[in-house]
Amino acid sequence: MAKTRTQRAAEMRGAIEAYFETRRAEGRFPTEAGMLLQLDLGEDEYRKLGEDRIFRREFERARLARMDWLENQMVTEGGKATGCMNALKQEKNGGYADK
Repeated sequence: MAKTRTQRAAEMRGAIEAYFETRRAEGRFPTEAGMLLQLDLGEDEYRKLGEDRIFRREFERARLARMDWLENQMVTEGGKATGCMNALKQEKNGGYADK
């Protein structure tokens, strides 16, 4: 029997969380590209899935987790502030703008 969208989204959340946990353990930033590789998704399929509310919610959670990681690195690791801010300015990581 085919999986429902809800089941697929739940599996995707688990895979995304596992990817983030692996990156945390390695002390590495969890990139969008790395996440797509882990999920075995190409950019076109990622974009298409992102149009579906249930998957968009999972991708938004991943974006927020990347923002959280960068923000925490910026305030706890002084020498990383400039690099983290540059990453946060990228739309996929938060889209921060200079005011």
